[in-house]
Amino acid sequence: MFVMKPKSNYATKRVAYLYDAMKRNKDYDTGFEVRDKTLYAHLVVLTACSEFFGTNEGEVEDILSDFDFEVIEAILKYCYTGQISIDEKHVEKLMELANRLEVKIPKQFKTVDLSNCLEVLEISGDSKLIKRAMDLILENFEMLHKTQDFLNLAASSVTKILKSHDLLVSSEEGVFNSVKLWVNHDDANRKSELAQLMKSVRLSLLSTEFLVNEVITFCFSCADCMIAIRQAIIDKNNKSYIQIETPRKKKVKIAVVGGNELDMANTMDLFDGLEKTWTLSKDIEVNKTEFASVLVGDWMVIIGGRGSSNQSLTSVEYIDLKNGQKNLLKPLNQGRFNFPAVTLHHDSSTDVYAIGGNRDVYVTSVERWNSKTGDWNIVAPLLLDLQSHSASVIDDKIFVTGGITFENGERKSTNKVQIYSVETNSWTYRAQMIHARQDHSSVAYKGKLFIGGGYNVPSYTSLDSVENYDPIANVWTAFTKLPKPANGISLCCFQNRIFSIGGHNKVTLNDVWEYDDTTKSWKSSTSLSRKRRDAVAHVIPYNSII
Repeated sequence: MFVMKPKSNYATKRVAYLYDAMKRNKDYDTGFEVRDKTLYAHLVVLTACSEFFGTNEGEVEDILSDFDFEVIEAILKYCYTGQISIDEKHVEKLMELANRLEVKIPKQFKTVDLSNCLEVLEISGDSKLIKRAMDLILENFEMLHKTQDFLNLAASSVTKILKSHDLLVSSEEGVFNSVKLWVNHDDANRKSELAQLMKSVRLSLLSTEFLVNEVITFCFSCADCMIAIRQAIIDKNNKSYIQIETPRKKKVKIAVVGGNELDMANTMDLFDGLEKTWTLSKDIEVNKTEFASVLVGDWMVIIGGRGSSNQSLTSVEYIDLKNGQKNLLKPLNQGRFNFPAVTLHHDSSTDVYAIGGNRDVYVTSVERWNSKTGDWNIVAPLLLDLQSHSASVIDDKIFVTGGITFENGERKSTNKVQIYSVETNSWTYRAQMIHARQDHSSVAYKGKLFIGGGYNVPSYTSLDSVENYDPIANVWTAFTKLPKPANGISLCCFQNRIFSIGGHNKVTLNDVWEYDDTTKSWKSSTSLSRKRRDAVAHVIPYNSII
């Protein structure tokens, strides 16, 4: 077989020949009478540009009669060459004619904003404009995905948006709902795209209840989707499974609440991740210090604490993040301060654990509150009495690290690690931390536990060391040190990065550091609006009212 590839400009030259023939009224096979003037062309070329010419030939003359010859000639030239050369004053009419003849001409965008960013992504050829459009789409997705322009996007563009780690959403449920909305807009033609689009939805971040009630119902006819969904449910029910999939960026903000002084504890520092600014909240009037705090749905729950007379408190209240209102919950069985609290989520309820702390003496007691019953119940105590310790959850297990305890009658920082199992209602020891520490912070990130900062007794020094724990290997590893030694810091995971917030080292700090996984280093971020230590950092919905 003899094969010869054409030169790169072969087709271009042939079409250019036809365009030249049209201008010279040569070899034409169709013509249009427009105001006593005949415009000749080649129907096969016009139809290749728009089928309207071939199926509505009788209407074309009427349409052309509404436009100046400069506009008509520009459209014909585009059909042959893909080029447009016309005075700026005729552009609006050109686009109108193109629309009526169903000739698709890429828009020329000089600026990008929320009104056109989806169009720019779809049809612009300018890489800089496309990047700007993508940034706007990712930041404003929850508004844009409900618009007609989003519903008109090609499947490839929708996939590109949904796969991005920088997509800002309140929850992964919103990502699934956008897929559902797009497919339902043209169900007959878009069902075939469902399997590919569902690969962009992070099923492991959806609750089992949502997977069963919403996702399976919608995807039931898609075999590939059902395989992935069933596997996600199996993984969630497998108690040895550790979720390591990194959540995507959410449209959220940081709320830093609490502290060891009353003026700190009565306000919150709020970080806007889009504007990169901290602001001070209104007075939340908790009138206590050294309390623990957790999130339960739309509630920020504030537990125990120290009163104005230094007494340990049993009071528990919550702030509703939707309306800013504060309400009481049932009190603890035992007062406590300087302790951590964590949540364990179930399909239909949430448990909150208040762990150890100070009640004039260090305590081992642990209490559990259930969101359905609203009651606090005593569960298995810690293996040693503690205050100034830290607690985090990985794979439905509570990890308590460090703290200060009494050994042989002396106060001493510990490096011991205790783990709580819900199934057995018992605590066991795990591998010890590299450094003994108290007044430190911990955060779960990508399936590992990260511990940072703190204070050591009896050396009486603040620490800059950071270490992480692999729960499968049961091993602690040294991590990149903090830029400065500090105790009383607050660690949190925000926009897929670890943040270290505030702290104390001889003086209270307003420093904020974020860990850059690319450079493997901590870099300075915008400072707190006020100095703060011994607080709790929450990641809350962007529209929270506090």
